[in-house]
Order: sequence, then C-alpha cells, then structure tokens
Amino acid sequence: MKTHKWNLEKISLIGINVVYLVALAVVLLPLLLVAKYNFPSGDDWSYGAKAYKALAEGGGLLDVLKCSFEVMTHNYVNWEGRFSNSFLASLQPGIWGEQHYWVVPWIMLGGLIGGEMILAATLINAGVQKGEELAGERKWLWVPVIVPTLLMQILYTPSTVESFYWYTGAVNYTFMFGLSMVLFALFYKLAKGDAKGWKFGLQVVAASFLAVLIGGDNFATSLSTAVAMVIVCVILWIYHRKGFYRTWYLPVLTAGSLLACIFAPGNMSRLTANYDGETTGKAAEAIWVSLVRSCTNIYSWTNIKIVLMILLIVPFAWRAVKNVKFDFRWPGVFTLLSFGVYATQITATLYVDGTTGGGRMAAILYYSYHMWLVLNACYWLGWVRRACTKWPAAFVSGLKRIWSLIYRFILPYCALVGMLLAGAVYATDMKEISVYKTYRDWKQGWAQQYASEWEERLVILNDPTITEVVFEPLSVYPESYMYTDLQDEKGYTWVNRDCATYYGKESIIVVSEP
Repeated sequence: MKTHKWNLEKISLIGINVVYLVALAVVLLPLLLVAKYNFPSGDDWSYGAKAYKALAEGGGLLDVLKCSFEVMTHNYVNWEGRFSNSFLASLQPGIWGEQHYWVVPWIMLGGLIGGEMILAATLINAGVQKGEELAGERKWLWVPVIVPTLLMQILYTPSTVESFYWYTGAVNYTFMFGLSMVLFALFYKLAKGDAKGWKFGLQVVAASFLAVLIGGDNFATSLSTAVAMVIVCVILWIYHRKGFYRTWYLPVLTAGSLLACIFAPGNMSRLTANYDGETTGKAAEAIWVSLVRSCTNIYSWTNIKIVLMILLIVPFAWRAVKNVKFDFRWPGVFTLLSFGVYATQITATLYVDGTTGGGRMAAILYYSYHMWLVLNACYWLGWVRRACTKWPAAFVSGLKRIWSLIYRFILPYCALVGMLLAGAVYATDMKEISVYKTYRDWKQGWAQQYASEWEERLVILNDPTITEVVFEPLSVYPESYMYTDLQDEKGYTWVNRDCATYYGKESIIVVSEP
C-alpha cells in the first residue's frame, strides 16, 4: 500500500511539472517568435558604436572586448560610474549585424528564468536528505514552486520592451536581476560548504565575479543585493561562524563595487546634464519614501491572481520545507527585514531624481515583489511546520488530515486553481499581458511593417556613399518592442546623432512629408 501511494505521488508530481513547463513554453513562444522583427535603438547605438566600427573594419572578439573596456573607462570618467552597465551595453548583439539582434529576448528571458530556477532549486534541494522518502521527487519540487510566479512575472511585466526587447535597458535590469539570483544561490552553497577542492574554488571565482559585476550595475540591484548579503553575513556570524568565513568577501566585493560607482568622477557630468548638478532629495527622506512606495507597490500588485498563484505554490512549498535543516525562527522579523531589502531598490532613484525609475526599473521591482512573496510564504510555512508540533494534538491532527487530503487530490487541486487563475487573467486585464501585446503587434501586421521599414533604412545606413541621411518617420510604432526611434526635425535629436555616429554618417534627419 505504501509503495502504491509513493508511485501515485511520483506520477502526480511528474505530471504537474510537465504541465507547468509546457505552460511556460506556451507563454514564451509568442514572445520569442516576434524577436525576428527586433532592431537596435536608442542607447544601443550610443554604447555599441566603437565595437560596431571595430567589427566593420575586420576586427574580432578581442577587438570588441578592447572597445568595451574603452567605453567603460571613458564613461566612468566622463559620464557615469556604473561600469558594468557601460561594459554590457557596449556588447549589444547588433554590433555583429542587425540580423543578430533577435537574440535579445532569448538572453533576457533566459537570464530571468534561469536565475530564479537556479535559486529555487538550490534552496529547495538543500532539504533533501539521503534515504528520505520521496527524495528523488523532492529534487523537482522547485518546478511547481517557481514556475507559477515566473508565469505571472512574464505575463505582467510592467514594460515588455524595456524588460525583454531593448538590449541596453534589459541587460542591465532584467538580466542583471537574474544574475543576482544566481549570486544568492552561490552565496548559499558557499555558506553551506558542501563543495570541496576545485568545485569550491570554482564557486568562489564565479560568486566573486558576479558580486563585482552586480555591484557595478544598476543601483537598485546592487544596493539591495549588498544589503541582503550583509544581513545574512551578520546572522551567519552569530549562528554559523564557518559559513561567515566562507562568504564574508561577497558583500564586501558587492558593496565595494557599488561605492566605486557612487564616487566615480563621471557622475557629476551626468548629474549636471540631467539634473542641473543637484539631487532632488535627502537620504533620510529617500529611505522613508522608499518604504512608503514599496508598501504601495505591494498593495497595488496583490490581487486575486496573486492569491491564486500562491495557492498553487503552497502545497509544494509545504512539502519542500519539511526536512530543511533550518529553524525558521521569528517569521515576523524575516518579513520585516526582507521588506526592507525590497524597499532599498528604489532608494537611489528617489534620492537622485525623486522618481522610482522607468519601465525597466518597474520590471525588476515587480520580479522582486514575486520573489519576496514566495520566500515569505515558504518561510512562514516552515515556521508553521516547526511550531505546530507544540500546538494542541487535535489541531495538529486536523492540519495533517487537511494536507493529506490535498496531496491525495493534488492533480484536481492544481487543475482547479490553475483554471481559476487562467480565468482571472482572461476576465480582468487580458489586453495588458505581454503575450497579448506581442500577438496583437504580429496579428495587425505592425511588427512586420516595422521590420520592413527598418530594413529599408538599413540599406541606406550601410551605404558608405551616403553621408547625409534623410528619412521619413516610421508608419508604425509597435508597443511591445520598439523603444526609441529616430526623431523628426522638431524633436530632440541626441538619438539621431548617436545613430549617425554608429553608422559613420555626418547627419541623420527625419522629415515628415508636408
């Protein structure tokens, strides 16, 4: 009888995992299929000009990397301190040819999905013990824990273009957020100390590299990552001194890179150009507003769809925290500390310009909100599992019967909650989801028309005999993946200038027909 039950649970979990992964593939498919209509724009030309020219003159990968370092050092001294931002932006795929720019959403979505899956698998598999019943199946519990929230993140990303399709913005926000999840997974592995020899050395090198890279990029991710790791290191110092000794340098590297960005000589140039040389707020005020705005974000994003998503996750999270070697103490303190880390993401932008940033910033705030929810759900469930052993026997017995009933009917449970979630998505704001926007752009022919007109432009831009270029405005502007187009003669022209530099033209003018 016990063997039969074991096989039934195994089959149920495999079936649920397959369905979840298929659902993820179905959501990703339209987002990736329209990638062939994607083209560089805006800051892609600003940062990629040197490398594009080097390749056009017959250079190779080493020449590209040399150009990227030149862009990074020049910007660090003359424009902004975020050195990772400049380096990564200069490597936009279009420098190898505009036809390669289609790979951008594959990179961004791969980074986001891969990073969160790696972190979820690392934390959940930490609870698998040798000889444990269902140990083999527990290794895949991270799929039903993380995939539902990934689906919601991708469907409801605040800005499709800045999250997935515009390289310069997405690589320094969406992709960097994914890398931060990998860094936390490595941080955990190093603190646990299971790896030995060359595996341990490889983890140290990879984590150190990511710490420097993340610390030198967008302030939202670098500050929140540094704060989170400092908090964890303090806890490790108190409760697990060996874990502290194996990880203390990671927050130091992250914070050191962050400080290098803050005190870069080029920051004043950007501050002067964009904000008249002064920030708009005070540090204490920015911290307070960060807390208030974060509460507002959590309140506004939490709706029936999020509740249903959590209900999909809870049964598997309950199983995942069963034998984890962790006490899950003081869940209220954990929630407050994790909320504080979440709030630090908008402190820097509020301090500088009084805003919470653009679409790419809103995207990582939304991703972090989901991760904050899932982590807190798992932590509170872990606390309940530990605490309920001290509760009245009748209550514990009733709780066990409820969970036994859920696991007995886990397939119909997931099917019902999943259908309710799909119905809520369809019935509420279907036109706001990323898949609908990209499908509409394709169905209406806007994506195809946009690509066709840019291909016509590229013929002229790649013609060395034409030095002064005059274009007509595009006839379509697809919402899902067009970031910044060339401007007409009455608009701002920095983007025209940078595009002209990128293609070696003297000028580019956009003129509307009279």
